Amino acid sequence: MLSKLFKVAGIFSEALRDATEFLRFNAYSPFANKSQRAFYKILIEAHTIEKGLSLPNPKLLFGKDKVRFVMNALSRYDIGHSPVPAHMSLGALDAYVNFHARAGAHDPLLDEIANYLKTWEAKLPKPWKGGTREVTFNGQPPNDLQHLMASRSSIRALQSTPLPPERIFEAIAMAQLAPSQCNRQASRVHAYQDRARIQELLGLQGGSRGFAESVGNLFVVSSEICAWGGPGQRNQAYVDGALFAMCLMFACRSMGWGACPLNLAIDHKTESAIRRAGGIPAGERLIMMIAFGEPIAPDTRVAFSPRRPAAEIATLHA
Repeated sequence: MLSKLFKVAGIFSEALRDATEFLRFNAYSPFANKSQRAFYKILIEAHTIEKGLSLPNPKLLFGKDKVRFVMNALSRYDIGHSPVPAHMSLGALDAYVNFHARAGAHDPLLDEIANYLKTWEAKLPKPWKGGTREVTFNGQPPNDLQHLMASRSSIRALQSTPLPPERIFEAIAMAQLAPSQCNRQASRVHAYQDRARIQELLGLQGGSRGFAESVGNLFVVSSEICAWGGPGQRNQAYVDGALFAMCLMFACRSMGWGACPLNLAIDHKTESAIRRAGGIPAGERLIMMIAFGEPIAPDTRVAFSPRRPAAEIATLHA
């Protein structure tokens, strides 16, 4: 009994330490590295442009404020920290201009972007590794792991037709091959095909504007909290749940479906509302939503989102 009390006390102690470290190093902290903060902020905002271009029917001149923010932020950014935000931003802006050129649109903002891109061509020559690219669904699943991983992208152009339940359970069974600490298998997945309920859930999530109305199949991945105990395991629900969710997205791709992960970076009030709307037990910690289904067309445009070089994120310790 005494050991359990010590573990409970340890949970509060570690939670306080977690909060202290997050306050010290999070993106709004004045003590955080400025180049790192700028790096991530530019990536996030540039990706909103890519996402807009990957929608089935992008609105003309969407995201004007985001576009201007990216240009201003990139002008102040130290490219010596990493060229990835510059590549991603310039590629996204170039794709934005090209999209509107194909649509025959004219606006002073488009001329402003074109002139801005010219100023960067000498500093960072093309091709820029951002914007959008085509992904082909030809009915044949990827035949090896490398192809499977390389061909997975967030697909937002989805058919609203509900998929057969037996096929959905087949994908879930594949995802169950994900590793789990001590083989706990605490991950849970809630699948929805009722359009009204899906719209309510996506409305609470808030990150699917522009394609939510076409979603006819939705997963909510969660993890049972009671599988974990003690201060050392306080974050394991997220680790196991994320591993399961990644395998679930690969399973969808292997079956020829498109899938789009939707983050649940939400407060407890919104998480409770999602659980109520989805009929999810209170003892489950929500990990993410995944919209999935047959792609609208065999050739689908997706965000390019270049990856950082391995040498930029890896530290080899002797």
